[in-house]
Amino acid sequence: VYGSANVVMNGYVENAINFVLAHNQILRGNFSFSSDELNINELIPTEEVKINPADEDEKPKTVSTVIEIPTNLDLNMRFNASKVLYDDLVVKNLSGNIKISKGALSLQNGTLNIIDAVAKMDAFYKNEGTQKAKFDYKIVADDFDIKRAYNEIKMFKEIASSAESAEGIVGLDYKISGILDHNMQPVMPSLNGGGTLSVKKVKMKGFKLLNAVSQQTETEAIKNPDVSKVDIKTTIKNNIINIERFKIKVAGFRLRFEGQTSLDGNLNLKMRLGLPPFGILGIPMKVTGNQENPKVRLGRKTEDLKETEYDENAPAPVEVKAVVTE
Repeated sequence: VYGSANVVMNGYVENAINFVLAHNQILRGNFSFSSDELNINELIPTEEVKINPADEDEKPKTVSTVIEIPTNLDLNMRFNASKVLYDDLVVKNLSGNIKISKGALSLQNGTLNIIDAVAKMDAFYKNEGTQKAKFDYKIVADDFDIKRAYNEIKMFKEIASSAESAEGIVGLDYKISGILDHNMQPVMPSLNGGGTLSVKKVKMKGFKLLNAVSQQTETEAIKNPDVSKVDIKTTIKNNIINIERFKIKVAGFRLRFEGQTSLDGNLNLKMRLGLPPFGILGIPMKVTGNQENPKVRLGRKTEDLKETEYDENAPAPVEVKAVVTE
């Protein structure tokens, strides 16, 4: 038993005596790990710090730190957990091959059930001290509910904020890397990656961008469209999502999109509204502003959004969780 988890481990370890009695020894092993329920939140450690070290009367505060992976382990595990809790997210039937080596943890050939959708995932994690950690993962999910993903997966909500207006089924094939802060949350400007969001069948309701386009072009038919069979390819770097050109058909109109959005919600998009019947004639538009208040103007020219580069050497802010008494 560890915390609230019941854990069963079977296998072997090597070099155990030297590992216990001598310094700089590596504990090697190979075993299976299974648990009915594993709460990652219970594994997140804390440490006591002073915000103003020069103040002798200041009481230490308790702050969260990242999970540290020991550098003196070389372990291979066949992992299986019926339920995993992380932050507010519930993952079911997580399994895969885990390797712990040189202070890093990797998951290969992972499978999981998240928001009632089956996904495949490879992942990598390595802490750098107690205040930050590097992560890298690739996830492939063929069919999942985009509304549930927006409501239940924090990073999906941050990256695909327009999904707030969507209902339906999509697929995802994405790889992303970045930095986790001391609360084990992603530092958004550090994110780097790319992939494809495959729209299978989605209904857009109250999507402010298309409502603004509809008003500007006096085209009521493109409000609240049904969208299907569209692949949206994007890349992320320096707080900017770059969107490759893609097209959708709505009530006889042909809409074309490309451009940028920032993780802060700012917009820099080029659009074209192709007119019926074949879309040969069209209206070019540029979209600026933000997702809450998009500004649509006729024309083509736009200016790139300002990037926010992540500075690895910048000191991480310390968030106080609780006061330690006496």
